[in-house]
Amino acid sequence: MLLQRCKPLDPGAARRQALAQQCFTLGLALLLVLSEVFSSNIQATLPTLSHLARLALTGGAVLLLGAKILLLTDYERRWQPVLAAAVLGYTAFAAWYGDDVWFFLAALVGLAAKDTDLRAALRVYLAVAAAGLLAVQLLHFATPLMPYNFYCRNWDFGYGHYNGFGARLAGVFFAWAWLRHDAMRWFDWLGLAALGLFTYLVPGSRGAAGAMAVLLGLFAVQRFLPRLFDNKVWYALALALPVGLAAFSLYAGYVYNPEWPYERMALLLLSIALSGRFEIWHNVFWGADLSLLGGLPTDGDEHHAIDNTFLAIPMNKGYLGAVLVAVFFLLLLWRLAKHRHATEVLCLVALTLYLFMENKPFLLSADPFLLLAPCVFFGSGKTDAAQPLPAVCRRANDP
Repeated sequence: MLLQRCKPLDPGAARRQALAQQCFTLGLALLLVLSEVFSSNIQATLPTLSHLARLALTGGAVLLLGAKILLLTDYERRWQPVLAAAVLGYTAFAAWYGDDVWFFLAALVGLAAKDTDLRAALRVYLAVAAAGLLAVQLLHFATPLMPYNFYCRNWDFGYGHYNGFGARLAGVFFAWAWLRHDAMRWFDWLGLAALGLFTYLVPGSRGAAGAMAVLLGLFAVQRFLPRLFDNKVWYALALALPVGLAAFSLYAGYVYNPEWPYERMALLLLSIALSGRFEIWHNVFWGADLSLLGGLPTDGDEHHAIDNTFLAIPMNKGYLGAVLVAVFFLLLLWRLAKHRHATEVLCLVALTLYLFMENKPFLLSADPFLLLAPCVFFGSGKTDAAQPLPAVCRRANDP
């Protein structure tokens, strides 16, 4: 780290580590406030304030996380800072080209998470995300600052669309379940179940609610049958899941015929159960002009919005981005499986199913598992499988 090499400015190892943790958690908190509060409908009622707040929060987070990466991260090998610079360079370009700033911010968070206390960071994540979510709902229902702007099957709950609310509920659920997994009590189970039921019944965000139900069910089975999720067969299935869902997404959108869907009744019935997603995949994805770098919108009006991450990434990030993101995600799953982090694998299985139904892979407030990125960016295939990775939960073979 650069600060360590500058002796007059170096405060010492203990202080340096504390400063690194503070920079990371504060940057994380600023991004969550940006996503939870100032990405809401308040942008329509207080545009100037929201614009200035978004600039301040984004700039502050970039400075803090950038300082953590540049000055306060200890790189063990020479190629690691080079890789970090390459990742930031590419994601900055892709974020600009595809108008998706969260892609770059997700990379910043993932790189800055190296050598930090993830449990402490996750506590901050959960507290800020829950507080921001409650603040928006209070302002939405009790004041005119956040009126609903859009109606489609349900109110937008202050976020422009009910699935935007569902995404943030999913982030709170994932962070809560992940943080408390090793010491879950009855009130955790009850609270998580209530949150999942609320997500299904109130905003009606079925993708988020389904992922919550899957994760809670997997955790329940794991409690009684832990070895069921700590073997090569299960890990192979977990690795195959995103590949299979990506292939199915491509196939279903390609063969579905919106003009006469009855020729494939099974697909038609499944599409109806998934709110007509196959027709959207057919019209939006297969009607798009895909390219190496992407740049196509994947959110907004009905002509561009596509609720499937496996199809949205090739559109917005291009063939290059799709390959890089796929390699990153599969490598993360493989390394977690190799080092027997069974609980984190279960979390990513639930996340994969959520991303099959929605398009929020890089939104920090929907995906706390971005904190696992150092396992990919700074891991090594030569690392002994007996050594733990920087994760949160105990491994299957830990006492």
